[in-house]
Amino acid sequence: MLTPAVLARLKRCRSVLIAGAGGGYDVAGAIPLALALREHGLQAHFGSLSFSSLRHRMGLSPVAESPHLFEVTADHARSDVYCPEAWLSAWLARHQGWRAPVWCFEQCGVKPLRAAYQALVSRLQLDGVVLMDGGIDLILRGDETSIGTPAEDLASLSAVAGVDVEVKIVACVGFGAEIRNRICHAQVFERIAELSALGGYLGCSDLAGAPPHSHQYVECMAFVFDNQSAVKRSHVHAVVLRALAGEFGSNRGESDVWISPLLSIYWYFDLSTVADSHLFVAELEWTERLLEIVRYVEGLRRQLTVREPSRVPI
Repeated sequence: MLTPAVLARLKRCRSVLIAGAGGGYDVAGAIPLALALREHGLQAHFGSLSFSSLRHRMGLSPVAESPHLFEVTADHARSDVYCPEAWLSAWLARHQGWRAPVWCFEQCGVKPLRAAYQALVSRLQLDGVVLMDGGIDLILRGDETSIGTPAEDLASLSAVAGVDVEVKIVACVGFGAEIRNRICHAQVFERIAELSALGGYLGCSDLAGAPPHSHQYVECMAFVFDNQSAVKRSHVHAVVLRALAGEFGSNRGESDVWISPLLSIYWYFDLSTVADSHLFVAELEWTERLLEIVRYVEGLRRQLTVREPSRVPI
């Protein structure tokens, strides 16, 4: 699951956080990576920029070190409340014998989010962070035809870029899942080439060819989906599961879905290179609220020359 370049970096670490960048189910993509890290004798922890109502619906209080950081465990899992992080923790406890919380970040701007990350670095003695994206829009530069749903991704990317840890990596799974967001995937390949030229592309690994990690991922997602059947599920991980099952194309009459083996590939990048080469990540440093990021990105996009869709047919 881990490419040689990624493993070489992470083996310098003792304690690694794998954190969902875009909220909700993004952290589910961390399951194969965390299990692989444990096989190499590393401590793996889970984090998530959560979409859940941590304070009000779930009644949680933040940890002492940060007003925007919450410890979510298997004990918080409820079928009627959206919180995939709690059910991920429950799967780990029930099926892996691993009692691991998911450290959930409340939605906020870059300044408080970075402070929450830094508090977790101190609490867990972290020396590595892997920022996990469901989809591929996290690595985009900013002037593509569409940049997907950028607010949470950019909050996480900018926050972690300034966190004091030795190793920072971006991991993405679900290439092709964002057709509904008008992502031009030819431009994604162009961006990967650009990052490669900058020394920031760390290779890719196919989940389909990595048992038992692929089986554990499928089992985990089935468990979380079954226990969250009354609330929203993940489109990205649903189509990744279909790709792993051998589906291809759009055989259910869906206009915004195209299943292919690209969906189950993990793509790895140096986080600092992704952040430093983004057109406006550095400009988000001052933000306190997520809404400020949304408004800033919308305004800057109006000032950019946004690229036309590629003629490459993907």
